[in-house]
Amino acid sequence: MKKTLIALAALAATGAAFAQSSVTLYGRLDAGYANSVRTQEVAGGATNEAKLLGVNSHNSVSSYWGITGTEDLGGGLKAGFKLEQDVFTANGNTGSSGANLGAASSGAFDRTSLVSLEGNFGTVAFGRDYVPTFSLIAANDIFGQTRLTTVGLAAGVGSSVDKQFMYTTPNFSGFVGKLSVGNTDGSSTGSDVTARNNNLSLSYANGPLNVGFGWGTQEAVGNGQAAIAATTFTTINGSTNAVAAGTTTKAELSALTAAYDFGSFKLLGNYITTKYNPNTANSLDTTRTEYNFGAVVPVGKVNLLAQIGRNTFSSNVAATTGDSSGTDWALGADYALSKRTTLYVKTGVVNKFDGTAAANSQSVNATTVNGNTKLTETNFGVRHTF
Repeated sequence: MKKTLIALAALAATGAAFAQSSVTLYGRLDAGYANSVRTQEVAGGATNEAKLLGVNSHNSVSSYWGITGTEDLGGGLKAGFKLEQDVFTANGNTGSSGANLGAASSGAFDRTSLVSLEGNFGTVAFGRDYVPTFSLIAANDIFGQTRLTTVGLAAGVGSSVDKQFMYTTPNFSGFVGKLSVGNTDGSSTGSDVTARNNNLSLSYANGPLNVGFGWGTQEAVGNGQAAIAATTFTTINGSTNAVAAGTTTKAELSALTAAYDFGSFKLLGNYITTKYNPNTANSLDTTRTEYNFGAVVPVGKVNLLAQIGRNTFSSNVAATTGDSSGTDWALGADYALSKRTTLYVKTGVVNKFDGTAAANSQSVNATTVNGNTKLTETNFGVRHTF
């Protein structure tokens, strides 16, 4: 019996050498109190506002849970998978990002759903994931792409995108490149639109220095013979427009990022520019730019956070003609109760635009109004990782 057990153990060990696998469950939850007011001036100097007061999520970071796994195939080759889903802790909805304030649950694994192969050649993956430009910019945002951040253009050509081919290079002395490509013909489903996504980033990390460049495009091509009112395309300012037959709608983004850790503090910065053209056959487009600077100062168990950004908006498209600009700021502090649990507090004014009324049009309290806009918020709460 003892020999049988030893033999079985040896056989198991031999098999494990050829195909070791592991599966990890992980996640992050954020919830607390938020006092958030979005305001916009209306004709005659009056102000329209939308309030968000009470317990909420997506205050300091987004919340999610996920499962990831790898299998060692031998010869330096590994297979892997990753499934990750948004969680809106305040109401329990899943598949619902903080960007839509925890509305009804949507896709099951709305953040990431992919399979991959990794080897000396790098990593090849297929499925849904964050495009390289979004990942590059989000990693440079000290307030984690929440409501209260000065970095507003990270998703200018999409955030998490379906049906992608993705490639990540090996690390070449600190240099890492990422590429994602998607080309989906929807004509068989009746939408008659071809969606194209092309995205890449190049980053360099060496000790305390980290710099990066990203570029991407998002296109929707109307292939039909009539206007396609039911099919929409997300633009760089978060709105949607119908894709007309015979036209190509295009958004483009480029970004530069940099960070340096001095030890006693860390500085971060980025410059982002986006362009949206509702019909590439003409020269009408909307251009937005922003540059942001952030600082993290550790003081014992406390991290002090500060961020400032400058936004510009220029458009010659009929519905948004005009120019506007604004300065955003945000301050915060984190207190580590443990390695996995943190208290936080944040305050600031973001999404600020002052200028030509039409350029500042947006929906407030379900009513489209024109005028100077801003979001003012203070929040505090707890986040926990597992």
